[in-house]
Amino acid sequence: MAKELKQFSTINALMAGLYDGVFAVNTAKTCGNFGLGCSHALAGEVIIDKDFLEARGDQDVRIMANNECLPFIQITTFQPDKIIRAENVQKSNLYTLLQQHLSLDNIFVAVKITGKFHMLKIRRPFAQHKPYPAITDVFANQVVDSVSDIEGTLIGFWTPDCFKELSVAGFHLHFIDTTRKIGGHVIDFNSEQVELAYECKYSFSIVLPEIEEYLHHDLQVKDLHKVIGLVEN
Repeated sequence: MAKELKQFSTINALMAGLYDGVFAVNTAKTCGNFGLGCSHALAGEVIIDKDFLEARGDQDVRIMANNECLPFIQITTFQPDKIIRAENVQKSNLYTLLQQHLSLDNIFVAVKITGKFHMLKIRRPFAQHKPYPAITDVFANQVVDSVSDIEGTLIGFWTPDCFKELSVAGFHLHFIDTTRKIGGHVIDFNSEQVELAYECKYSFSIVLPEIEEYLHHDLQVKDLHKVIGLVEN
């Protein structure tokens, strides 16, 4: 189904400490060519732009091999419903801008923003080792880069608040520059002019990990939404 967004695992499973990669790149590729995720042991942020690109805290961006595995992925085939030229776009006004073109409160939306970014703040984690630390400790010790006047693409999704127990509510965006050397999870951005493409997704499916650790792991996270907010921002 072209309008389907496929998700591997859930955000609460990731927040609860299930960082091991269990979903192979080549398996995910059968579900699309556009999306995001994180790599095994939270070693890096993954940008899916045909290739699976991994941005680590201690390494250059690289293309992942088909046999590598990820703990969390969101992926789709991107066929934009509309492409618009937009000015003065920021993370803080992206909802308002899109709301002028579609009603997005109750659906998933794939978003691709391409252009030159006056300000971009991104983060990249480091690989973790077992016993894995709490997710908040992982992202308290990450690389945060603030760059200016950089050209590239934001790739990600809008998730309605009613699905916040399964995925990251609001906008979840990753960045890759035109040279494919700089990438990561987007904390904030602003741009004078960009090309904004979006596609509504009317089907959402989840593949759960088929491992014993997932079956017996306590997925209840205290103050889950507060934890997600800290990690995302």
